[in-house]
Amino acid sequence: MLDAAVKIVKSTRFDDVDHDLEYEYRGHNYSVQHEGNMFLIRIYDDEPRRATVVRPTTMHANGNLRQLVSFLQAELGVSRIRLYKGDLGSYAEIDFETLAFLPI
Repeated sequence: MLDAAVKIVKSTRFDDVDHDLEYEYRGHNYSVQHEGNMFLIRIYDDEPRRATVVRPTTMHANGNLRQLVSFLQAELGVSRIRLYKGDLGSYAEIDFETLAFLPI
């Protein structure tokens, strides 16, 4: 059962394109609120079922991670979630059951 307190409070489209530097990032940013905490979630158009928790970067240790994962699966249909992994210095996917980082 989903916690009714988890909700999207803002959704914005982003189109970050620079043809001179040859990059193109397009998708949506979601501001998700739960129990006074705010989470920034990013989903790219070319990977619509993978969400990245951009903020907080300490999300792996956050007590609300299980509720956020359930919410993202149910509301945004994601099948993969990435969190910042400090020792790696970048984002890594987590296992939905254990919430542990998957091996790289």
